Amino acid sequence: MKSLLFATSLLATLSMTACSHATSTPAALAEAFQSALDKGDFDAARVFADIDDTPAELHFYYFDVVRECSGESTCSVSASPATAEDRAQLEATARQLNAQAPPVDGMITVTSKAKDGSSSGNMTMPYAKVGDRYKIVTIRYSQNELAALRAKSDQALVDELFAGGIRDSSGESRTDWATAATALPTDGGAPGKAFVAQTRAMSAAVDARDPDAAMRSGGQMATIVFRDKDFEGKLIALADRQSKLHVQSLRMLRDVKVKGGYLLGDDAVLLIEARNGIGWIERGPILLSREGDSWDKAGDNLVSYPAAK
Repeated sequence: MKSLLFATSLLATLSMTACSHATSTPAALAEAFQSALDKGDFDAARVFADIDDTPAELHFYYFDVVRECSGESTCSVSASPATAEDRAQLEATARQLNAQAPPVDGMITVTSKAKDGSSSGNMTMPYAKVGDRYKIVTIRYSQNELAALRAKSDQALVDELFAGGIRDSSGESRTDWATAATALPTDGGAPGKAFVAQTRAMSAAVDARDPDAAMRSGGQMATIVFRDKDFEGKLIALADRQSKLHVQSLRMLRDVKVKGGYLLGDDAVLLIEARNGIGWIERGPILLSREGDSWDKAGDNLVSYPAAK
């Protein structure tokens, strides 16, 4: 998913004059973006990308490059003209997602190498002239597609999730949830209350920039993602953990409201409405699996769209 989103994707704190000067050519855009990556400067990186109207996942993947390239990896940035193959890939991916591909002038390539030598690779992001500046651009939903997402009923989203099958602890994909699962009350019962408590605790940790609290606020995944030591037992710098918390928060659920759900064994499907870290609405069914006293996300069939202004 990460490479797919980057292939298709890829604001403002600087003055118009300064930003125009900084990215007046593709080479200048590459140089300015390189500087933002080297410094781990999220605010500067935001200036160089036209992502205001894109989903939270694209924000996450874009800013995670900034985080990785300022800490875990050494990165170099280059710009090159777009090829017919680049444009065709953008168009094909946009069709798959019912989205629109932007006009593209070229591609920004980020070549990365992990500082510990464990991995290396390339990420490409399209760029185009936006006004009088070059910026990294992205596919985005049309107004018609956003209207369709808003209009999709919760029941239709639940039906789609059940029809696709939900894998249980034995590995079997079950499509009989509609008849085999027990209906939960409006508040989601024990799974709903636990999930709301976890998301509130995580939101508080994000607001306090406290990765220790984040590590304690969820289940096994939160413990791993926001850990204070690496896998060799070496302490991870607080600033690096805070950067990870900031980037991860862009796609986290906040202000979760549960509207019912289903329970089958150690799995629960909750029907929720929430907002994510960029303020978009997230709505529909989310699949949780019980691990001890916590309920970790195991899947979803949520729709996401900008909140009404």
